[in-house]
Amino acid sequence: MQYTTAALCLISATLSLAAPTTKRDTFSGFIVPSVLKIHDINSNANVASLHTATVRAANNVETSTLYQIPIPASLAGKTCALVIQATAGDQVQGTQELDIFNNLFADLNNLPSGNQRNQQLARVKFNSGTGFYDFDTVGFANPKIQSFPCPAGATLKWESVAVGTFDVNVISQDFANVVGAEAPNGLSVGYF
Repeated sequence: MQYTTAALCLISATLSLAAPTTKRDTFSGFIVPSVLKIHDINSNANVASLHTATVRAANNVETSTLYQIPIPASLAGKTCALVIQATAGDQVQGTQELDIFNNLFADLNNLPSGNQRNQQLARVKFNSGTGFYDFDTVGFANPKIQSFPCPAGATLKWESVAVGTFDVNVISQDFANVVGAEAPNGLSVGYF
């Protein structure tokens, strides 16, 4: 009896760790950032960019990435989820993880410095087998953006932050919203 109980607990734990982040093949489409800026932790400066560059490395190099993502009013009643994809041309090394926070800035276009980081929403880890970042529910239980009601007509303001002492996540960003199940490269909000 003890063996059966232990085996069932182990199987249950294994299944919960191996569960996919979301059913990416069920998405109706994806919303991408309208503004993306790299935040230099040391200088506090923000610079517009075409890619995520969330890095913590030797020689005191540390950057995070700020995103502004307007959610169309037409998504009222839909479910949303964070999706991050990296392809072969991207650079993912070290811990290969990102902590995602919401931010309090009003307009990223008019934010030359600072990040106004607020509450952690999730931790994700790169899955080299799929090219997607999966939610790490062990490192951060109950991620708030794994599945959530789409905030139709609102703008999401997020930041990706490096995890650990060496973490490199440099990912090209597609900037065209996508209809259908094929996720764009970079950070997006999938909906269904």
